[in-house]
Amino acid sequence: MIIIAAILPHQVSYDNYTTVAIFAVVLTALNALVRPVLKLITLPLTCLTFGLFALVVNGVVFYVGGRLVSGITITFLGALVGAIIAGLINGALTRAFDVRH
Repeated sequence: MIIIAAILPHQVSYDNYTTVAIFAVVLTALNALVRPVLKLITLPLTCLTFGLFALVVNGVVFYVGGRLVSGITITFLGALVGAIIAGLINGALTRAFDVRH
């Protein structure tokens, strides 16, 4: 969130670091509970777009997380960019710390 706010200051803003930490917890809960259901519902559209619609689903989850936490202001464009950046960071960290057994 902090990186996205630095890149897109008119799309994302937050009050303080505590708000960002609360947003991280809410986003984790949404990713665990809501995102799998959304991915299942949108599976046909995701297949038709060769997986690109998954970015929209991730953006929607990011946007809803921002709307649930007071002190965070985020537009849908900011949420979409945030989901892309979070996905890239997740992929890089997974690749860097992937231990093969």
